[in-house]
Amino acid sequence: MTNEELLASETEHIPFEEPDSKPAIKGKLILIQGMVFAAGLGLLVFVLYKIGFSVITETISQIGWGFLIIVGTNFSRHLIRALCIYLAIPKEHRNVRYHNVLAARLAGEAMNLMTFAGPVLGEATKAAMLKNRVSFARSAAAVIVDDIMYYVSVALMMLSGVLLMALTVGANGKVIRYTLIGVGIAATVMLVGMFLVVKFNARPLSFVLERLDKRGWLPGFVATRREYIHEIETNVYSVYNERPTLFYSLLGLGFLAHVTSVLEVFLGLNLLGYTPTFSHAYIIESLTKVINAAFSFIPGVVGVYEGGNGIILKALGYTTAIGVALALIRRGAILFWAGFGFAILLWRTVDRGAKSLAKPGTEPASEEA
Repeated sequence: MTNEELLASETEHIPFEEPDSKPAIKGKLILIQGMVFAAGLGLLVFVLYKIGFSVITETISQIGWGFLIIVGTNFSRHLIRALCIYLAIPKEHRNVRYHNVLAARLAGEAMNLMTFAGPVLGEATKAAMLKNRVSFARSAAAVIVDDIMYYVSVALMMLSGVLLMALTVGANGKVIRYTLIGVGIAATVMLVGMFLVVKFNARPLSFVLERLDKRGWLPGFVATRREYIHEIETNVYSVYNERPTLFYSLLGLGFLAHVTSVLEVFLGLNLLGYTPTFSHAYIIESLTKVINAAFSFIPGVVGVYEGGNGIILKALGYTTAIGVALALIRRGAILFWAGFGFAILLWRTVDRGAKSLAKPGTEPASEEA
């Protein structure tokens, strides 16, 4: 059973008609995904080649057992985000324990690294893995609320990071200047849009589905889910409308998650032999989030993440090698916990397979004497 099949089985209670399979389209998507990933991997190899493999290896070797500090800091972010999801589930429906939510988050984040649809598939995985204890509508709403709080804080961090860089470092050069202006505008639009959606209880997804339905463009398998989608949207907005204290608490936890990211950058540079200012660590993390958002269609943002960090640190007065080394160290911590996520997915797959075989009427294949 593949991870996609596991996700489908987890959401089997949602009524919908299966669309006709289109293996040709699926094959093309897999091909495109492979090409995009290969391009990113090629960029990473090129960056390492230009800097020098020996230089990168020597730089990273300085960190030693300090890598465990980065791994621990990275895990603290998972703990905080899992807490957000846990608290976003209404107490009267919270028939789940915190460690179950943490396991679902690790599994979902592992899925994020696998495909260019990772952000969608990964979030769906988190919600689906809780459906045995919480209704899918509730778990999906909790995951979406966590994402909203996180991205609101991301937009604020990006905007403040741009302002901080302009004030402390300057914006010398047209490329840097226009990049900072572009990031500032995008972050502002993102913030205003999210504020309006939440403040006025807008339902953009339902609005789009309604317009498509009126034009006769709404696929049948989506139409059968409309009530379910509306229920998820209602659950999402109930956090702001009915539990404002929780809303701002979750927003605060989102900022706390970013603090751990800034701390990770600060500690990483110290372990590499540099003593950065807190403002530099903040700028690096805020601009790294810009890279992650802009190139999220690349699985794992491979190549662009490392190259982008090299450019950011070069602009701040460090070397490109240090930027790439920092990115590789942080990626190592991400992959460390992704390994746990993949193990959880594998365990769930095997567990469901064993339960399926154990159902009445299911007989194991007979063995020859």
